[in-house]
Amino acid sequence: MLLRKRSFLFTVNLALLVILLIVSLIVVLPLNWDYYVLSTSEYGHRDLYSQGSSWITSIESLRDLDAVRTVLVVARNSPLDSGELEGIIEFTNRGGIVITYGSRELTESVFRYLGFKATYEGLIRDPVFSWSSSIKVLVELPLCNNTIVVLDTPYLFNITGTWIIGDLLYTINTSMFSFLDKNNNKLYDVDELLGEFPVIYIVKVGRGLIIIVCAHGVFTNSVFNGNTPWLECLTNRSRSVVVDQSEFKSDLLACFKLLVFTSRGVSPLFVLVVSLTILVILYRVYSYKGS
Repeated sequence: MLLRKRSFLFTVNLALLVILLIVSLIVVLPLNWDYYVLSTSEYGHRDLYSQGSSWITSIESLRDLDAVRTVLVVARNSPLDSGELEGIIEFTNRGGIVITYGSRELTESVFRYLGFKATYEGLIRDPVFSWSSSIKVLVELPLCNNTIVVLDTPYLFNITGTWIIGDLLYTINTSMFSFLDKNNNKLYDVDELLGEFPVIYIVKVGRGLIIIVCAHGVFTNSVFNGNTPWLECLTNRSRSVVVDQSEFKSDLLACFKLLVFTSRGVSPLFVLVVSLTILVILYRVYSYKGS
């Protein structure tokens, strides 16, 4: 009977240790996915997270946010569906600022919901007005004291149609030295368009703004340091930054890590659970020795 009890206690302790090890590995091992707030990859948002940004895993959570004190970053590979876009529009109507960038599918879904047909034309390069490479294009904002913004891999859409939702305030173009690299050979060819191209659209919606950036990266790790002045201008020291992570809500591993971490580091709840697990293990080990 005593042998069975000891065997049972050993099994329980081993199971607890294995669970603790697995959870620790999940927390420690990186997930370098595009636009993930804990990713250190080129298109991750780890630098943005390090600045104290928080996140949501569902667009429905926007209802609980104070819109006039929030800048929402929507960056992803997949397009937004109509329900998500409806939630974003409702958020901007209440005074929120939304900035979108990422895949061309994402950008196209935003344009389409606002009433436009967006036809993809190709990547934009600028060999002169650029940052480290011709694909990291610089643009000058007329607001924020003419702040220079770095766009990682910008692209061009041919926009047709009329606005159904909101009013276009203005567009921001690349420099006169940029060109449309339609064949993506990284060189300017004589039949390719050369000049200024619209890459940022500022749209007034209700009391807020939607800023549509036709680029794969804006506040991503690859160009974050170059764009902190623009981020400070958008927040104006009165708004907090919230990053949409709803693209990862179907991934259990990604969601678990988002639960463990907060904008201030590891969640106190996670620390408490781990601490209690360790205490239980130690208690059982000493009880086992005492018996």
